[in-house]
Amino acid sequence: MGDNESKEFILEFFKNSDIADKDGVLAISKVPKEFETFIGKNAPYKLVFDVKMHNKIKDSELITQGSYFLIAMRNYLSDKGQTSLLKINIAPDLSKINLILPKNSKIISIKPADFEFISRFHFLSIYQYLNEKKQSINNIIVRDNKILDISLKGLKTVKGNQEEISQIDLTKFYELAKNQLKRQVAGEIKPIKYYLKERLDKELFRVKDHYLKKIKEKDEELESCERKIKLLQSKLKHTYYDRDISILQMQIRESKERLENLKKKVYKERLKAEETFHITDEVEKHALSIKNSLINITLFYYPIYNILVSGKGKDYSMKYDPILDTIS
Repeated sequence: MGDNESKEFILEFFKNSDIADKDGVLAISKVPKEFETFIGKNAPYKLVFDVKMHNKIKDSELITQGSYFLIAMRNYLSDKGQTSLLKINIAPDLSKINLILPKNSKIISIKPADFEFISRFHFLSIYQYLNEKKQSINNIIVRDNKILDISLKGLKTVKGNQEEISQIDLTKFYELAKNQLKRQVAGEIKPIKYYLKERLDKELFRVKDHYLKKIKEKDEELESCERKIKLLQSKLKHTYYDRDISILQMQIRESKERLENLKKKVYKERLKAEETFHITDEVEKHALSIKNSLINITLFYYPIYNILVSGKGKDYSMKYDPILDTIS
């Protein structure tokens, strides 16, 4: 991971902790006890991304590719797979409601009605290729049959009470979240795939060019041997001394043996097989491995309000969603 990617990953990981980012040092405190136990070190953590800073800052953790701290974070997330139930305590905002009510309407009363549900799926994606390993966290929020592009940060939540709500089947929401994850991952890996394709194209060109030259060399060697035999045979026709005839006959015999050996080795097939092996090897080396893990599911529930409204000479009721800020 590059410094920026590592930093983004860390900020997302510790988003519910206290983080101070100053002079190249990430100071992280108020970390969940569970993580402190897992990593074997209590907060606060001082995280730096430069060796010089690491030498200057006492008890700092150097964040580099493959560093213990990053690996521990990833392993911690991989083991987390659990479901949490949280209740959002949110009251209706009269100023917002008045803005979206029909004109000349007046609120008579507001009362909590049913609960609405939002599920958040927390995925860890690890991309591995060549000698690189990158990771990202994707939070996907689903309500009913829709993906929501909203932030739940800053909302007051408490531990949920299962008795307050009916049983919820998250299966279909999980399928929606997985499909959304595929789309998000596809966007994240586009530059990686482009980089790998460029690298692979260069390596494949190098391999093919190498074996093209080798086959050409062997072809030329075979042709040279055939030309030499013809030349020696031509000389033999015009030679009259026994000693010279004997030498030429020996040279022709040796050249023919060499020619037969070249043909017997079936060099083209052998070199083509070698080329195929190295091409397959390069393709495998430049493959992108993607591992998606579901880290956590959080089911949020919160009250939907019944609003009794007076307008146009009659009273009517509406439902107000304080999270989406909508009236129906």
